[in-house]
Amino acid sequence: MAVRTYVDSVNRLCDALLPKVIEVTHGGSLDIPLDDFFEQLPAHAKLRADFDRDLAQLPVPAAARAKADILKAYVDFANELDAKRLAAAQQGQAAYAKEIQAELATAAKHPSIAARNAAGFHESCSAR
Repeated sequence: MAVRTYVDSVNRLCDALLPKVIEVTHGGSLDIPLDDFFEQLPAHAKLRADFDRDLAQLPVPAAARAKADILKAYVDFANELDAKRLAAAQQGQAAYAKEIQAELATAAKHPSIAARNAAGFHESCSAR
């Protein structure tokens, strides 16, 4: 029961985050002009930070620790992607476009996403 409560709580956070990210990013696409990326970045970063803060405030029962670790691995992966995307954007449009194409080709296959989904976390958690 404690595990289900934890997963449900996380899923509510993810489900609430997704429409906000879609709104801030004007549809959620990563394949956008560089100027749009930089324009959206502050609001998008705030949404991620707010989510992380709210997630950190959720109690994690001992029985749910494994699920929390799976989610943490996914968030770490998402943070790596965010950092790579920002670093590429700072190098210019060509580097940014190359990074986005690499992400679109490989990121969805990352093991942390499969583990997150198998653990019962909603697809909406991809908004993080």
